[in-house]
Order: sequence, then C-alpha cells, then structure tokens
Amino acid sequence: MRSRILVLALPGLLLGTFANTAVVAQEGWSGLEEPLVTDRPDFTESTATLPRGHFQVEGGTTLSRVEDEDATSFGELLVRIGTGERWETRLGLGSYGRVETPFDEFSGLEDPSVGIKVRFTDDPGELAPGQPAVSLIVSTSIPAGDEGLTEDEWVPEGKLAFAWELTPIFSLSSNLNYVYAVDGADRLHQLGATLSGSLSITDRLGSFLEWYGFSEETDDGPSTHYVNGGITFLINNDLQVDARVGTGLNDADPDWFVGVGAGVRF
Repeated sequence: MRSRILVLALPGLLLGTFANTAVVAQEGWSGLEEPLVTDRPDFTESTATLPRGHFQVEGGTTLSRVEDEDATSFGELLVRIGTGERWETRLGLGSYGRVETPFDEFSGLEDPSVGIKVRFTDDPGELAPGQPAVSLIVSTSIPAGDEGLTEDEWVPEGKLAFAWELTPIFSLSSNLNYVYAVDGADRLHQLGATLSGSLSITDRLGSFLEWYGFSEETDDGPSTHYVNGGITFLINNDLQVDARVGTGLNDADPDWFVGVGAGVRF
C-alpha cells in the first residue's frame, strides 16, 4: 500500500517543484553546467548517461484511444541514478493505468522495471561531425503489477541507442530494440526501431518529430508503426517540461495519444 501511495505522490511532488522555479536561478540546483537530457517525451531513448552522484526523475501522463477503448497512464516514472563515469542505474516505478471499454473497466499499477544504461562514446557534441554517440540499455520488467495490467512474466529488453548532432540546432537519434515479449500464454521475439529528429527553436524551446515501429506486438500479428511529435521547454538547466501528440498507423494501433510530463535533475 505504501509503495502505491509513493508512486502516485511522486508526480505531484514533481509538479510542486515546478511552482517554486521562479526563485531558482536559470542554471539550476545540481551544480552541473550542461542542461539535463531526458529520455522522454519521445519513444527514442537518448545516449546520454547521468553524471556520477546525481539522479534524475522523469514522469508524466498519457491519454490514448483505440477504437472504443480509452486508456490513461499516470506516472510513467523513471528514476535515473548516475552510478559510474559512463553508466547509470534505471528504475521504472510502474504507472497507474486505467482502461475503459463499453463492456468493462479496470485500473491499477503496471509492472515496474529495473535496468542500466552504458555509454560507449563521448556525448554527441564532443564527437567528430557525423560520428554517432552510442549507448546500450538493458532492462527487464518485474511481474508485480495489478491484474489486467501485469504481463505475469519477466520481460527482458535491450536497446542500442545512437545520436548524431548534425548542426548546432538539429540532431537525429535512433534506437534498435529487442524485447522477449509476452502475448497471453505465448512468448515472442519482438524487434523494433525508432528515428527521431530534434530541432532547437530557441535556447530553451525544442521540438521533435518521430517514427517508431515493431515487428509484431501480438503472436503472429502484423508489424505496427507510430508517429508522434511534441515540444520541450527548459525552465532551467535541471528542469524540463514537455508535451506530445501522436497516432498509430495500423488499424489496431491508437487512433490518437497525447501526453505531458517533466524531468528534474538533482
């Protein structure tokens, strides 16, 4: 019970932090000179790792619709902990989900997750033109969610992340993903890929446009594809808010999804 209260309270604590930013210097409070880099709001994970001794909390909420089914995901909490010079520990705290159909509705906590990210190269801005930054993320979900929202199995996942800083204001990033996924009582080898372009509109305001897809999301199902875009706003070096909107490109994919969120670094 206490863990559920914590999961639901953390987004509120994050929002409470936003209200006090007027008295915080633009440089932030972590003591780091470079602005934070979040792994949201797009599906593509960044190659950046958190400096040792610092941690970062990212979270938000998403609303989506597939035909006559409405879903809400609240929390989306990822805690990133700078553990080494080029690696971080990652804890996903399991969103609170709610699904409504014409015939039924259910809600509860989704499965949490644990993982690490290892950075193989310098950050994109420190590399030669055209040379990609590269990182590897290895994680697994933990079957501890509520009925109807848990996979009932450990679901391991690997992501190879790339990033290219092409100009001072435009960059590309991409992921190659593998998931040993679950579909009911069946297991499947799910492959995925992403491509995201980011444009810095001002020093604080950014935008992105992204495609991502999967070989299949159900056993013997079709490949699925999505597009989404959004904006990010850097309040200070350690605090960023975001918004996104997107759609699925297959009949079984979401008709639409929208989300807002934030990331804060300490």
